Amino acid sequence: MKTLHFITVKNKKYPYFLEKKSDGNIRFLAKDAKIDQSFLPEDIAGLIIDLPNLILAEQNYVESQDETIRFRVSGKDKLKIEKKAFSKGYTSISKYLRDLALN
Repeated sequence: MKTLHFITVKNKKYPYFLEKKSDGNIRFLAKDAKIDQSFLPEDIAGLIIDLPNLILAEQNYVESQDETIRFRVSGKDKLKIEKKAFSKGYTSISKYLRDLALN
């Protein structure tokens, strides 16, 4: 069962979810910190303590990206790019293309 919780950072509430998995681990989902994975139960307390810093770090990262690069592709190429990005674990096409270009 998924339970909803909130943490306050700079006077704003941010939601996160905890869900107990069948293997005994706990799935932790905090979109504002870009976290969606399973953890051992004993690691959850430390993660919640660090959550405000993780949220602020993600906000700083997003704010630092203030330039846009645009280019056109065919619909077929766009689907191929999306498929590759998601198959490699990316949740964002931009992040995938940025990593390809910079690494």
